[in-house]
Amino acid sequence: MTEQPLAPERADLIEALRRHRGFLLQTADALTEEQARTRSSVSQLTIASLLKHVADTEEQWLRFAVAGASAFEGTGVYESDIDWDAVTAEADENGGDWADSEWEDDRFLLSDEETLPWLRERVAHVAAATEEVLATADLDARHPLPSAPWFEQGVSWSVRRVALHVLAEISQHAGHADIIREGIDGQRTMG
Repeated sequence: MTEQPLAPERADLIEALRRHRGFLLQTADALTEEQARTRSSVSQLTIASLLKHVADTEEQWLRFAVAGASAFEGTGVYESDIDWDAVTAEADENGGDWADSEWEDDRFLLSDEETLPWLRERVAHVAAATEEVLATADLDARHPLPSAPWFEQGVSWSVRRVALHVLAEISQHAGHADIIREGIDGQRTMG
């Protein structure tokens, strides 16, 4: 029995995600562990921390696409007991920087076990799960977004919209990683 080809929209979403994940992964090519964890700018970001963040974020958003806001339970980011007015006030005191807010989790911190090969495998594992969802899920199925100041209240996102959000996240962070890589050894991966 042969598999049926994916509908063009599904194939396009999956291919776009693969392409931009590939750009991100390419920034880590031929780096040592030390280089992958090197900050090459004033940012706290490293190539390794971006790989971790992208995999974690993609995994969480695809869980949301399937299960709704319950996918964010226990993450600390979208908990119902967060005082968003206080978070917003704190961010305002930090020049609008949410990352300095008290609620921020450890999304970019790396353990010793999170080596470059481990992170690459994690990205691949999450990508495979994402592709399975996008190949089979109802792209029009919707879930209300959790409450947070950066989301419009009362809005629902479809599986398709989640995939586009994940694509934007991956693309943005691939660009960040490219800048970090250039600062490490002068190599540019995206032009």
